[in-house]
Amino acid sequence: MDWDNLYRDQKFCLKDPAEEVIKVMSLLKMRQIKRVLDLGFGAGRHIVYLARNGFTVFGADISPRGAQLTKEWLEQERQTAGLVLGNMKALPYRDNSFQACVCRGVITHATLAEICTSIAEINRILLPGGIILCTFISRESSEYGKGEEIEPHTFVPTEGIEAGVSHHFVDKNETQLLMRAFKPVELYHMKHSGLITVSVPYVSAHWVFIGEKQS
Repeated sequence: MDWDNLYRDQKFCLKDPAEEVIKVMSLLKMRQIKRVLDLGFGAGRHIVYLARNGFTVFGADISPRGAQLTKEWLEQERQTAGLVLGNMKALPYRDNSFQACVCRGVITHATLAEICTSIAEINRILLPGGIILCTFISRESSEYGKGEEIEPHTFVPTEGIEAGVSHHFVDKNETQLLMRAFKPVELYHMKHSGLITVSVPYVSAHWVFIGEKQS
């Protein structure tokens, strides 16, 4: 899938922040967190939301078009953020650079090995005590099992808007295992009709992990 082409369609340029990002805001403010990374910022909805709420925001994404749309939106809002083009498997930041990281709807577009590498990168760039919000596609999603299975629970769709992109689906136990380097703060499951219809019928389901980097 060409992420740049995806963002040429306005329905993929969501404006409202995700429910779980809104929910974690109280924790970030309670911890007096200021410096936040949005990993895989897409068309900018969480970059802008965090900037509006007074955070010093940075973002990494692989899509030049997404970065351009985000930059234009920030300018319209008279907000600023440090945006870079970068891969989640090799983040262009020094160790212990951020107090928090938001990675919503991104990390499970990969193989299991790639996910583990990306989680290690998040751990590396967070300060001790830093907060991670990370979501994973659930095996209760209606997309589970569609396409070519390239490894256990990892499927590559052969048609539709996400054709050619790896999707790894998890359950609660695997989420806990993947995030074992972090001290759990909250883990919960979300299941709903989704904001974007990928297929018909469609059920969006994911696990939401909030954790703290251990010293």
